[in-house]
Amino acid sequence: MPVKGKTSSKIILVMMSIIFTLIFAEIILRYYYFGKLSIVNTNADRLKFYREDEKLGWSPIPKSEGHFSNPRQGLNAYIKHNANGIRVNDNSFESRGKSILIVGDSVTAGFEVDNNETYSAILEKLFFENGCNYRVYNAGVSGYGTDQSLWNLERLLSIVRPDYVIYMFTSNDFVDNRRIKKANTKWGKPTFVLSKGELILKNGPSRKFEISYFAYVNYADEGYEITEGYINEPLRMTMQFIKDNLALFYPLKTIYSFLQISQESRMEKQAVYEDFKILELILKKMKRPEVELYFTSYPSEDLKVYVKDFRRIADKLNISYLNIYPYFPGQLEKYHWKKDTHWNEKGHHQAATALYDLLKPRLCKQ
Repeated sequence: MPVKGKTSSKIILVMMSIIFTLIFAEIILRYYYFGKLSIVNTNADRLKFYREDEKLGWSPIPKSEGHFSNPRQGLNAYIKHNANGIRVNDNSFESRGKSILIVGDSVTAGFEVDNNETYSAILEKLFFENGCNYRVYNAGVSGYGTDQSLWNLERLLSIVRPDYVIYMFTSNDFVDNRRIKKANTKWGKPTFVLSKGELILKNGPSRKFEISYFAYVNYADEGYEITEGYINEPLRMTMQFIKDNLALFYPLKTIYSFLQISQESRMEKQAVYEDFKILELILKKMKRPEVELYFTSYPSEDLKVYVKDFRRIADKLNISYLNIYPYFPGQLEKYHWKKDTHWNEKGHHQAATALYDLLKPRLCKQ
């Protein structure tokens, strides 16, 4: 009996040691990554601005407004959409002159900064301050791929009647263009698949899914297949809790990513032929005779190697690629929120300056 008691005591001591070690590590990591103890992530705030949409997967709620908060970053940005689901710039300029419609994902939506600090708002301000009047519309929506940006553009063409359109491509758009539904997310979406050189729509209109369900399009020599399934619910909830609430997530990020990828998809991290072909065909659909299309890409190490490919696609389609990379010198992290790839105020200012410098010779001819 005494032996069993000693064994139980040792097990309890080991477990307590592990628990206290994890708590200590969590405290240290919170200060290391964020400089403060309280870092609960409230990215769920995004959902209060969006609603389910059969055509687009999800879309902005008209006239929705409020604050998007993330204590990890210390941000509390004010967000407002107009009646058409376009984010308001909060500039006080008179509505005159021609217009530019910008489509893209969360980088363009810019929920991390106030209305007047997004690159679309600053770009509009630069045009007006330099005597070149362009109304700039921010139609960015968090989580959108190139496909959803196309459908959003089609929705807004008759409403905004833009003279020019800018599409901002970001590093996760290749994956988003293959995704039907990501586990841990509320909504799925329609998705194009590439078959015999043509785009075929799958899951359109989008149906309802359970939150743990995932589905992706994968390509092989013989064509495409849809990989789908469900993440184990206790595992999903544990992973989501760690991701949203613990700084331990960052050193464990590789394990987290492995679990996600192994259970959700076998997609290669590097873009393949199909990814570029899908991008090309969707951009071709974005072209309209009544508007001029510009294509640009978010400066990241992931996409830097693809600038030549973007130029090749743009030249083939006879559209303009705006290379804003040279306007982001030094470490790209200084333009982002800490441990986040979204632009901070400096990043949005750099993007607006880059687009203004590149567009001014084309759009502001005296």
